[in-house]
Amino acid sequence: MTGALKSQTQGRRQLMLKETHANAEPFGNPQSTREGMVNTVDCYFDEVLGHGRLELIDALMTPGVALRGPGRPESGDGREGLRRFVSKLRGSAPGARFAMERRAVQGNKVAVRWRAEGSHPGPVPRGLYVFVFEGDRVAELWMHDLDPDSCSGAVLSRRAA
Repeated sequence: MTGALKSQTQGRRQLMLKETHANAEPFGNPQSTREGMVNTVDCYFDEVLGHGRLELIDALMTPGVALRGPGRPESGDGREGLRRFVSKLRGSAPGARFAMERRAVQGNKVAVRWRAEGSHPGPVPRGLYVFVFEGDRVAELWMHDLDPDSCSGAVLSRRAA
């Protein structure tokens, strides 16, 4: 991505973050837009997983966001459950970065294949998340680890650090 395009994208994301965070309750637009869903998912990976900005979960997720799938964390559902999951994940692999390999949007869903990056031996931890939107927020997050040897539910193995 060129410097100008990256700067433009970051500028749009920062504006979206400010607007979304300022209007955390009640729900905004009842219809999800493709661009809005992509920005929300990008923000989740960049800001929440990447930088630990747990306060943004309120702006990105519905209050009762359901965490589902074989990679479902034992932290419970809802925003607090997701905060516990992200905290545990980041604590188990503090140096890990999460990169999106592919993204697909269909209807009110965004699917993302991701990988963890960092200095670690062995296979690269990878996963598939499907974000299901209700209005402009994520109502369900389906999690599936693609490499069960390098990921275990809510925690990356220590080698990913």
